[in-house]
Amino acid sequence: AKRYQDVDEMLNAGIDVYATMNVQHVESLNDIVFQITNIRMRETVPDTVVEAAYEIKLIDLPPEELIKRLHEGKVYVKDMAKTAVAKYFRPGNLMALRQLSLRTVAGSVDEKMRSYMQAHAIAGPWPTKERVLAGIFASPYAEKIVRSVFRLASELGAEWIAFYVETERHKTLSEKEKEWLNKAMDLAKQLGARLIWVKGSDVTQEMADYARNNNVTKIVIGKPRRFWLLQSIPRKLLTRTPDIDIYLLDARVDPKLMPRKRITFAKPMNYAIGILAVGVMSLIAFLLSNSLNEVNLLFLLLLPVILSAIYLGKGPSIVSAITSILIFDYLFVPPHFTFAVHDVQYFVSFIVYIIVVVVISNLASQLRSKVEMLKQSEVKNIGLYGLSRDLVAARNVEQVLAMMVRHTLQIFPCEMAIFLPIDEKLTVKAKTTEFEIDPQVIGVASWVFINKQSAGHGTSTLPQAKGFYLPMMSGEKIIGVVGFDFKGSKEMMTTERRVVLKTIARLGAMAIARIRFQ
Repeated sequence: AKRYQDVDEMLNAGIDVYATMNVQHVESLNDIVFQITNIRMRETVPDTVVEAAYEIKLIDLPPEELIKRLHEGKVYVKDMAKTAVAKYFRPGNLMALRQLSLRTVAGSVDEKMRSYMQAHAIAGPWPTKERVLAGIFASPYAEKIVRSVFRLASELGAEWIAFYVETERHKTLSEKEKEWLNKAMDLAKQLGARLIWVKGSDVTQEMADYARNNNVTKIVIGKPRRFWLLQSIPRKLLTRTPDIDIYLLDARVDPKLMPRKRITFAKPMNYAIGILAVGVMSLIAFLLSNSLNEVNLLFLLLLPVILSAIYLGKGPSIVSAITSILIFDYLFVPPHFTFAVHDVQYFVSFIVYIIVVVVISNLASQLRSKVEMLKQSEVKNIGLYGLSRDLVAARNVEQVLAMMVRHTLQIFPCEMAIFLPIDEKLTVKAKTTEFEIDPQVIGVASWVFINKQSAGHGTSTLPQAKGFYLPMMSGEKIIGVVGFDFKGSKEMMTTERRVVLKTIARLGAMAIARIRFQ
């Protein structure tokens, strides 16, 4: 656990806490501090912790005096002090960090003043509420975008949204890219953003539609790494959202951090089936060659190519198209039984033929992706709807727990356990057969119950635990704890999955609270 989490626990227990910290450890300032010092702070404190402070006092010390104290060994031992002064505590760095701390404290005071004026109905020039949308992508600069948008939203006093569009490419993301994405979404949640995760085939269209329908006033995305990409996402956004301000943030990162693009191929059998289909249709076309002209013969050969695009994938369809062109050239284009082409017009036809196949393949691929996404969403929606419907009819707690387990297994392949307090002791009341209960599991579940926060795999609290544990909350009251163990699954704990699991936990908690109230 982090030190600030210990502070949260003490505050939740009603204990006042006095603490000190350096400005370079504030999470939203991490990128700015790196630009100033060229040193990345690994240990940071969420801005929500700083904002929750009742009072903030700035301990201001001129850079010269701090350097003097360092040389005198009053901060570090002398050997360490020399290294610190040479690498980090240089006069320029200290002046920039000093200014940063002054701005941070001034911003905190200004926010408290505005809250006070609003609470006491004091007249002021209150502006129309701004709403900022951060476009999140699976990239190493995603966290930088989140921090920048948080600072912008804080200065504007605006609500902000972290927005991600899951396209067909999401399935081919590397583990590193998924890690970048999940870290960015977790950071956004930590900094107070509203998380929106949608599925679609066009990132800019989904972003523009959401922005227009939800009164977004500003959209922030990373600047494309290649100039020609300026013609894609940013330019499309400018065209589709003329009344919304678009901000492009510098997204330069070390090229070594970028993963190599993986080229995925369809199954070898799909290529074989596509070529075989073209061969069969070529035989039929050859038998009908005396009755049909060349255009109709070409259309016959196009049929298996289109079917390959729809059912076999983009790669097999292109290979089938090339095969069909070669066969058509060999059998039906004069001079016959040779690949030589004397009429230039055939080259134009072949090029158009390939373009048509590529377009059809792309459309078919997008259609398959949308169908797959709809199927996945339908499974989750049907599962959650079925759970909520059955919980309404539940008569006792045992029925509620059984329904939670049954419907969860229909949505996710996982092991599951539900813990409820009995005589002030957390006890397992329902579980699947493979969910192992040991002292560590009980310890994690107890921590979740006491602190009313999630813990375990995929979180910053007890991340080495076997499963993911959620509090079952009904309003402000905690009913129990539910644990999920995705054994053998290589998938990370995604934001979308967390939302579904939290919904299951919340529905179960509300049902138990209703039964107990009766």
